[in-house]
Amino acid sequence: MRISALPSLPAPPMWLRLLLQALYPFVGIVVSLLFVVITPCLLLLWPWDRRLALLRCLFLALYVMWEDIGLVVECWYLRLRSPRGTSPTWDADHLELIQRALDHVLFTARRVVGFHVEIEGELTVGRPGHPLVVISRHAGPADSLAIAWLLASTAGRIPRVVLADAMLWDPGIAMVLQRLDSYFVPSRSGAGDDRARGVAELAATLTAKDAMLIFPEGRNWTRERHEVQVRQLKARGEAERLATAVARPWVLEARSRGVAAIRERAPEADVMVIAHTGLDMISGPAAVVRAVPFRNRLLLRGRTFRSEDVPTDPDEVAVWLERQWGQVNHWVDTHVSGREHL
Repeated sequence: MRISALPSLPAPPMWLRLLLQALYPFVGIVVSLLFVVITPCLLLLWPWDRRLALLRCLFLALYVMWEDIGLVVECWYLRLRSPRGTSPTWDADHLELIQRALDHVLFTARRVVGFHVEIEGELTVGRPGHPLVVISRHAGPADSLAIAWLLASTAGRIPRVVLADAMLWDPGIAMVLQRLDSYFVPSRSGAGDDRARGVAELAATLTAKDAMLIFPEGRNWTRERHEVQVRQLKARGEAERLATAVARPWVLEARSRGVAAIRERAPEADVMVIAHTGLDMISGPAAVVRAVPFRNRLLLRGRTFRSEDVPTDPDEVAVWLERQWGQVNHWVDTHVSGREHL
């Protein structure tokens, strides 16, 4: 269950989503049988792969698939209990589903590949009676899953996530997040206005029990993407933005439009800014396999601001977000430098 996205993949049409939901359990059975067949072969690779990293990764992927299938089945059950989705416990039931699934996945990931989350310092998740907006850096494998776990299981808030519509290919997580009124950002070209409008409409519906999660960089940070960003700014002659990008090697540019739309439509929401590090340099399936078992934990820091301390004017939001992103880069740089000197 992965709350990230491949932005080049268009969303499936509705008929295909329904077909994927119906076929998913059968796909899981077939994949499980294949795993049983190839496991002896993977065990024979032990002289070359003493950590059995590939076997661990495939087992975890299979486990995550079955958790996802479980979400689909349980969502069907909840729909049978409340065909119109009007049950008084509708939101609570779906929050429980995602809490349980995330708990199980993170527990298993720690045991199988060493993935674990550590929170630096005391974490406050907003004031009672106020919605929470979470603005996070996006880097490394499963960071979005860890943050969703933080909001659902640790904070007890209903996650309302802004994510790419490519995630509609994932039947389980898509079903739950759609029912919790998350926003799947259109990937088609020329959809800029639609994206901002959708974010604003979601923000306007936030209640005191909700946490809206947005990644203003729009994509996962990698060293290569940062280098491409620097080259593009240099080619366009944008000296000021170039200087900022060069000075902040651990983040991509934060786009303020979505955050400004949220602040305009949900000015009463407290705001948390999340920085994290530990698995930044791991990108792509091959790098993940090479890194297993993970030696570093995902270290996460959240800084929460009261709603009245965060601007709502779009220009002021842009300045505020730039300042926060500079602090996020500094925090990451400090911790990366600390690891390198161990």
